[in-house]
Amino acid sequence: MKKKTILWLSLISIICSIIGIIVFIAATAAAVGSCSQEQLQAGTCTVSSAGSAGLGIGSLIGILLFIVAGICGLIGWIGALIRSAKMQTWGWFVVVLIFSGLGTLIYALAGPADRPQMAYAQQGYPPQYPQQ
Repeated sequence: MKKKTILWLSLISIICSIIGIIVFIAATAAAVGSCSQEQLQAGTCTVSSAGSAGLGIGSLIGILLFIVAGICGLIGWIGALIRSAKMQTWGWFVVVLIFSGLGTLIYALAGPADRPQMAYAQQGYPPQYPQQ
């Protein structure tokens, strides 16, 4: 997996998490916001059917965004682990392994560059041996 792909997966994970938190909190605040302060203190606050529909949809969207964020983060994390193991950069492997999401983002931003492909010798491959 390329560093650019790992970076995009990490950024998508972070953005989906932030949006999911905002949507989830907004839906919960809207449902609880329909109760008065006295109802909240007395513990008699009930969410109406209109409020519960908004709470359900908002919560569902927030949870789906959390799931997408988790999947993207996991794929990027595993990709960074595999890439650092293939390149035998064990320091980066340990950083990504221990710090998972943050380590993956740091690896995508500051990790080692892709190694260039080995060029074959001028004479070609397989080598031509002299005839006897």
